[in-house]
Order: sequence, then C-alpha cells, then structure tokens
Amino acid sequence: MEGRKLTINLKKANTFSIVLFVSTAFVALVATKLIWGEAFNVKSVINPIMPPESDAEQKGALVVLLKTALLIGLLIGGIVVHELIHGITWGMFAPKGLKSISFGVMWKLLTPYCHCDEPMIIRHYIWGALTPLIFLGILPLIGGIAFADPNSLAFGIIFTSAAAGDIMVVWLLRHEDAFSEVLDHPSEAGCIVYDKKH
Repeated sequence: MEGRKLTINLKKANTFSIVLFVSTAFVALVATKLIWGEAFNVKSVINPIMPPESDAEQKGALVVLLKTALLIGLLIGGIVVHELIHGITWGMFAPKGLKSISFGVMWKLLTPYCHCDEPMIIRHYIWGALTPLIFLGILPLIGGIAFADPNSLAFGIIFTSAAAGDIMVVWLLRHEDAFSEVLDHPSEAGCIVYDKKH
C-alpha cells in the first residue's frame, strides 16, 4: 500500500526549537514572577549552576562543579527518558506492542531516537509523539510556576523546546483523518500516511 511522506526540515526544526525555548522561558518566568513577586528570583532559573552570592567565596567552585555535573546528568537522562516515553506510548498502541519499538543514536547529530516499525492509527501516533512534551515539559513547567521552583522551571523550559520536532510532525498531521494509518519514518524526521479507504 502506497503512502504519503510527511517530513520536517531539520534546520527549520532547530530554528523552531530556539523560538520555542525563548517564548516558553519568557511566558513561564513572567507568570512565575507575577504570581510570586519578590519571593521568586529569575536569575536562579537563568543561571542555575552558579552558587548563591553568600556561598560564592567559600565553596563556589565546588558548588559550580557539582551543579554542572548534575545538570549534565539531568539533561542526558531527560533525553533518554524522552525517547523511552515515545517508545512505551507507541508500544501500547502498536499491534505487536513493544516488539515494534527500537532505539538508537544518529551519531552524526549525536541524537538518540525511537522508532516504531509498524503502522498505527494517527490519533495513537500523535499521543506517542506528544507524551514526552507533556511529562517532561508541560508538567514540570506547571509545577515550577505553582511552587516557584527554579529547577523544575529550567527542566520544563528545556524539555518543552526539546519537543519542537515532535510538535512540528504533529502539526503536519493536523488535517489528516484521525483514523487513517501512519508509519513512523525509518530514516527521516516525520512519518508516512496511509489514507483510510472508505
């Protein structure tokens, strides 16, 4: 059965990711500042690895080193979890379950990926595409705003922008029949749509 390829331009995806990062950061920080006022320090989100001024002289270097290591660990862990969430969600809907899911790394871009090698209906594919955005981006942002937590805000901002490509692929599917089938593209950022026969 012949399908229609829908893919995104990676340069445009990178540009969109930057725009999404800046706009998400702006909205989240302004919202938190409006809610919490002086109790919230914007600098703690913008520069999370620097120690408080009172600690800077005595243990500044150690604090920066430890926070940097923690930040790198969280970023790497978050990227891995992002792909695992794709895989688990798609595995719930794919006919062969998790047997259809594979993971790998595009070494030229140093980017991990998740791939489902069998078609599923579009609405299920969309769920799998957006769940990392929800769990790693939107929920931490909500928590960060609600509790004025700079770490949660920073994490949410980063992993909302990390879902830029997923958002773009879902946008390509916005006019498609939700019950048509779609196959995750095996080598490009996007998918192949198989139109539903009426």
